[in-house]
This record gives sequence, C-alpha cells and structure tokens, in this order.
Amino acid sequence: MTRFPQPQCRYVPRIALVVVSLWLAGCATQTGRESATDPAEAFTELGMAYLERDNLPRAMLALNRALERRPGDAAALQAMAILLQRQGESQQAEAMFQRALEAAPDSGRVRNNYAAFLYEQGQLAPACEQLEIAAGDMRYANRARLFANLGQCQWELGETEQARHSLARARSLDPHYPRGYLTMAELELEQGDLSNARQQLERFVNLAGMTPAAQTLAERIDAAAASPADARPDTHSRLDTARDAP
Repeated sequence: MTRFPQPQCRYVPRIALVVVSLWLAGCATQTGRESATDPAEAFTELGMAYLERDNLPRAMLALNRALERRPGDAAALQAMAILLQRQGESQQAEAMFQRALEAAPDSGRVRNNYAAFLYEQGQLAPACEQLEIAAGDMRYANRARLFANLGQCQWELGETEQARHSLARARSLDPHYPRGYLTMAELELEQGDLSNARQQLERFVNLAGMTPAAQTLAERIDAAAASPADARPDTHSRLDTARDAP
C-alpha cells in the first residue's frame, strides 16, 4: 500500500501491533475450541488461533471456511483483513475492514483493528478518528490500552492537550497499564518538563521493568538535562509509520 509522506521520527513506541496483537491475544484462550452448534464461529476461532501463531496459509483456509458459511460475520471479516494486512495486500485488507465495519459498526474491537491498519499506512488522522469512535464502546474490555493508543495518536498529530486527556483517561481506567506512562514521559520530555518526564518513566519502569525503550528514553532525559538546547527533541517532529511490537 502506498504510504503517506513520512515525517521525521520520534523515539516513541507505536500502536499498530499493540491493537492487533491485543485482539489476537484475547482470542488465544479459545485456541482449538470448536462450537458444536456454530461451525462458522469454530472456523473463525481456528483461523484466529493460526493467525496468532503466524501460520497464514492455515489461517486463510479456516477463515475462508468461516466466510463460506457466514459471509457477513464481523469477526471472520476482521480476521481476514488482518491476515491480508500481514500478507501486504493493502487494498484487499481495506475492503475487508470496511465490510467488517458494515457488519458491526458499533464494535470497538473492529474499529481498533481498523485504526491499527490505518496507522500502519501513515493515515494518522483517520486512525485517531477510529480510536475516538471505538472509545465509545463501553463493552470493549481493554479501554485503557485504547485510550493510551489514542493519546499517542493525538500527540503525533500535534494535539498535545487532547493527548494528555486521553492518557489520563487510560490511567484512570487501569493505573497498572504501563504503556501510557511511557508515552506521557516522552510527551513531557518534548514539552521540556524533565522532572515530570522522569516521574512518568519511573512509573513505567516500576510496572514493566527497564525495557530497551525505557532505557533509551532515560538516556535522552539525562542528555536533555545536561544540554537542553542540543538534546531536547524537535517539538514539531512526528513519528514514521513503521510497525512496532510492544
């Protein structure tokens, strides 16, 4: 798929695979389970299990079986969209996501995964829009992650205050979810508040440990403190659209 112009990169963890891998992990608990009353659901679950194992040929077979039995099933359609996305079939993946949204327009899960797809393509504004709509789905089980992703997406668009609000919402929904703290630390560093950047980073490390991303950020904070004019990041820079796993 054609990418949008790539802006200068920030050293921030990105959301694309977070959203998608989160959905697949939610389905992993059903690996291999068959439904005696619903073959379409059983084939969908099997396809999603193969997706998590990155066995794309078998996932394709299972999901095709599911869609043969129920062409309008939103779960099967979004799983097929993710499969096509992984195969680099961007136009077909877009079409599948659109079909899934038509089948389940109120599903936060479908919109989350569609947002991940758009993000990967560099379409940040449409990705943020999908995440904002998804945030209205009160049944969505991982809303803290959703708001953390939304906050990062908004920040990349230069919507700093909206990003702060979304990241704060993520913390209120789940104070133990670490990713939002790392994003907030990055945001505070960009804004020049080194003290708060350190505090946010410490909270992340307490929850998730000293990851490579956290170590890099700690070094950047130290560098900014030592030489603020040279080490502080450009406040107008934006991330590129490369995929990044959490």
